[in-house]
Amino acid sequence: MKCFIFGSAPIESYAFLKKTDFNNAFVICADGGIKHAEVLGITPDVWLGDGDSLLGASIKVKERYDFPVRKDNTDTDLAVELALERGYKDITILGGIGGRRDHEFSHFCLLKKILERGGTGCLIDEKNEITMKDKSFVLHRSDNKYVSFFPFGGDVTNFSVKGLRYEAEGIVLRCGEVQASSNCFDKNCEAHITFDKGFVLVICSND
Repeated sequence: MKCFIFGSAPIESYAFLKKTDFNNAFVICADGGIKHAEVLGITPDVWLGDGDSLLGASIKVKERYDFPVRKDNTDTDLAVELALERGYKDITILGGIGGRRDHEFSHFCLLKKILERGGTGCLIDEKNEITMKDKSFVLHRSDNKYVSFFPFGGDVTNFSVKGLRYEAEGIVLRCGEVQASSNCFDKNCEAHITFDKGFVLVICSND
């Protein structure tokens, strides 16, 4: 079963979620993320947090876990940990892009955490779909216009791209350099991304 986590970052339009089936998923709201569930008419399975970003939102939820403001983990980190502990491996974070940049970057770190725990994490908003990979993969054409790849936490070795407009063969994606940004699909419907070692942040986006 899929798990959705709602964070507190702004969502300007909910249109991109119109085809999402929340009824057959496990839904966690991290603190102020409850406001997004309210707009969508969703009763979350779990609410957790310290309450510092509720902003007047009411809490109608099946399970509730309150935490102190002074703690070592962010509310979204606690939500990811709960999802993993309960066996969910397919985790999508909504309301995790935009707003405070420190929180946004922390969500990239959580993608790595999910990956290292045997799951697949994704950050989605109106214009972006962000995942992380630690081994070669196939990327399929979608409605997103651009595809970009960035090393995360260290260099990515022997990185190759086949099937996108701009191909690469056996390069090193280095931290501190921008080498694989703003690619796109051309004639093919899938692309093959291979590399030997490292973590690759994959960002599919639109203008």
